[in-house]
Amino acid sequence: MGAACLCCDGPSVEMNMTRAEYLLFQELVESSSGLRFEDRDWTPLRSAVCRRMVALGVSSPAEYYELLTSRNGGEELVRLTELLTVQETAFFRNPAHFELLTRMVLPELLERRSGDRVLRLWSAGCSTGQEAYSIAISLLETLPDVDEWSIDILATDISPRALAQGKSGVYPARGFRSVDPTILDRYFEPCEGGFRVVERARRLVRFEQLNLVKEPFPLAALRPLDVIFCENVTIYFKPESTRRVIRNFHDALADGGFLFLGYSETLWRISSDFLLRSGYGSFVYQKPPTTRAVGLEVRQGGAGRSVHTRGHEREIGKGRRHGRRFSRRAAEDSGAKRESLERATSLYEAKRFEEALLAVEALLAAEPGDVGAHLLAAKLRADREDLGPAMRHCMVVLQSDPLLVEAHYLMALLRLRSGDVHGAAKSFGRVVYLDPSGQRAALAHFHLAGIHVDNGELHSAAREYRNAIRLLEKLPKDELVEEFSADFLVRVCRRRLEELVRQ
Repeated sequence: MGAACLCCDGPSVEMNMTRAEYLLFQELVESSSGLRFEDRDWTPLRSAVCRRMVALGVSSPAEYYELLTSRNGGEELVRLTELLTVQETAFFRNPAHFELLTRMVLPELLERRSGDRVLRLWSAGCSTGQEAYSIAISLLETLPDVDEWSIDILATDISPRALAQGKSGVYPARGFRSVDPTILDRYFEPCEGGFRVVERARRLVRFEQLNLVKEPFPLAALRPLDVIFCENVTIYFKPESTRRVIRNFHDALADGGFLFLGYSETLWRISSDFLLRSGYGSFVYQKPPTTRAVGLEVRQGGAGRSVHTRGHEREIGKGRRHGRRFSRRAAEDSGAKRESLERATSLYEAKRFEEALLAVEALLAAEPGDVGAHLLAAKLRADREDLGPAMRHCMVVLQSDPLLVEAHYLMALLRLRSGDVHGAAKSFGRVVYLDPSGQRAALAHFHLAGIHVDNGELHSAAREYRNAIRLLEKLPKDELVEEFSADFLVRVCRRRLEELVRQ
């Protein structure tokens, strides 16, 4: 749910936009909405500007930019942003999340709130409202005495057009193909245009316009919340916007409150303020409670974890010695370089990323061919979402050591994040070829399965999930693979396989 950059063709008019003008529009939209733009996004942004210029009768990009930045330009900026986003959502879109909500999270919250009987939930980036209503239905299914509780489900989005549909509660019939017939009969009524959410579910939800990245964040109006859903929203934000939004979520949650993110989203390198809890083939982040809950697998959130995993750690900076002898001066230089890289690596592991980047860049200025420094620079740039520079550092590493699995895996992730799905699949394939029985191979199979699912290649996706399970089951159940346990990833793969069989 939420916003994704949309590639569209735009109207059939001629408009010359210079690179400088494009960068002005890019900066304006990014700062107002948090959306992240890469160079490949030139066409959709240009098309959106063009469409609004035609609608308003504006003759030049400069004139339209002046309108957007004027005192009364806020409403028009929202209209432009709506053209750059697609509201992609469905009822019970991530079934495993709603199973975790109804079977584990809500029972825990109901016990905790049995005194005041108040529950506050938030669907952030709610799009046209299906997620918020799915939460309402889950509560009605879980809580038999719902009328004796004070329940507030806040649904927010940046788009007035999406919110208007959410408030109506009316959705086309084609959007209900995956909804359980029992749920459809119980909570929806036929109407002109499709189905309408029944009144007892609608009254639990209130819709408000809110820009997640706009300051000041209305924390006083939101806290304390028990549950926040924000799925597939932050993946389109710049890293600094994501960190700010997650920090605000943490502040808005009550102690012990829960944060649901999309399957492709993680708090790794974003925040270490949450616990990672899992169950029923899914996971949720939790603000640490005053009294630690039991019964769920619990791991500390992801910001403190390293890019590399156990079993594949390679000591950074041990270059190959060429020749059989070094002069005393060469040995001293080599030792100094190793010390510089070790210092940069220590800063990286201490999560002092800006200092680590400065240190590694200074080292590369003195020694441009240091492979270990390039690998560390690639990781640091990847963390900052500087995908182009990160890829260039990776290429230097792979040219020097084409068999380095860690570099191939990092390159695969970078290509996937940049939209080069074909290139990512090739890099994941190299990981499997070079280290067919390792942790990296298990993760590569997992990512390849997701690529096949997106391409509609369900048979190939099932094969990759089975390969991932085969490798993960060889590991100790509690061994961490990235930020998740091997056992948890096995359960996720099995759940995805079951979903494929039902399709």
